[in-house]
Amino acid sequence: MKLYLMRHGEALSPQVDPERGLTVSGKQKITDVAHYLRKKSVSFNHIFHSEKKRARETAQIMANIISPDIALQQHAHITPNDDPELILAEINLWDEDTLIASHLPFVPNLITALTARDAYLTAITFETGTIVCLEKNDDDNKWKISWSTCPSEVNYNKTL
Repeated sequence: MKLYLMRHGEALSPQVDPERGLTVSGKQKITDVAHYLRKKSVSFNHIFHSEKKRARETAQIMANIISPDIALQQHAHITPNDDPELILAEINLWDEDTLIASHLPFVPNLITALTARDAYLTAITFETGTIVCLEKNDDDNKWKISWSTCPSEVNYNKTL
């Protein structure tokens, strides 16, 4: 099973949009990441997002491009400052590839809680639109970081 943890795309300021939906650039960067992942044969069986508009819009773009038949699901325990412990037991019961579109500091905090280490996180930028793939080892039921990418890496690879 693979768990994809994604930070939402770039959001509008609260003065422009009190709900803080994605900017035009934010939507484009998430679209670029989604197309890149689709080319890499990434897919999801479930997609969860927080109650925030920017996470919902990020999840919707990912679903439209990668897994258009999936219904998005709002999850109550993945907002910016939620304690990852509230969702850990649930995640460990999942057996299908799942995307969670969420926020800082929740995403790196959840990665740390799942992997029981934070050493890897220094190598991940967590710019908006960053996605991290974790895989559960069937032998010992432990999670490990498999890979990560972000919009700047995707756009760099497009120019090569």
